[in-house]
Amino acid sequence: MKVEEPLATYGIQPATLDSDYELIQQARKGLRTSMLWDFLKSIDSTKAEFEAFLPYSLKTFSRKKLLNEEISERILNIIRVFKKGEEFFGNVPAFKRWLDKHHPILGDQPSKFLNTSTGCQIVLDELGRAEHGVMA
Repeated sequence: MKVEEPLATYGIQPATLDSDYELIQQARKGLRTSMLWDFLKSIDSTKAEFEAFLPYSLKTFSRKKLLNEEISERILNIIRVFKKGEEFFGNVPAFKRWLDKHHPILGDQPSKFLNTSTGCQIVLDELGRAEHGVMA
């Protein structure tokens, strides 16, 4: 399963992730919790692994059908990163290996940056530089 598939299943166009404005609009509507669980399956991630990227326990979300704007925005940003990583590396497992390796320019593992929206943007920027062959 590709990263985009859970989005399409829940009526979110993958191109939505390419536009900050559209991402915010979608976050304001809220994400269904079931979409989050499907996304975790698509990237072969456990709830425990994914919790490191969020300010709350995933158990908190289990009781809700719709996630609030703040969490929806955070999750959409993470999905955006995984979508870009899958495009660049060709598959999610290769991207996850890259996320977990120390990156000399970032000074840490890229996965450590996914717990904030700014950190997600830093990882996206680094993927963009790599895509264009630019090593800073």
